[in-house]
Amino acid sequence: MVSQSRCRRATFRYLAVAGALIVAISGCSDAFSSDGLALTITVSDSEVRLGAPVTVRVTALNLGDSVLWGRGSSSCQLGAVAQVGADERRIDFRACTEDLAPQGLGPDKSRTESWTWNAVVFTGNVVDTLPPGVYQIRAVAGDAARSSPRTITVVGTPDE
Repeated sequence: MVSQSRCRRATFRYLAVAGALIVAISGCSDAFSSDGLALTITVSDSEVRLGAPVTVRVTALNLGDSVLWGRGSSSCQLGAVAQVGADERRIDFRACTEDLAPQGLGPDKSRTESWTWNAVVFTGNVVDTLPPGVYQIRAVAGDAARSSPRTITVVGTPDE
């Protein structure tokens, strides 16, 4: 039978090792900060006509240390949102791989993704069309970074 003092020593050693690992891991967290990550968003036209899509292009440029912003599709790592009232709605409606890869960039690396957009947004799990109006859109890299806003105008049908 193992003595209680021996179990306490073993438990203490395991706790000390676990604590050291936590400190080591948290010490590495700076290597994944978003400092130096710049996002830009461009749109092929400042007006989006329903039924006449525009091209949205999002570019991430990492001038700092390695940055990770999540796990998800390796083909759709960057996205964009539209400000709709007090809420943000995703506007990056596109086909993506479902491989759950790490999403991020190494030092001095960039990534550009583009897709067509026709004023469609996600509201929860529902796809909606924005009503005509003026909106602010931003590029996003998970929760790590956001671009400056860009103003777009949604107008009626292509015939208008």
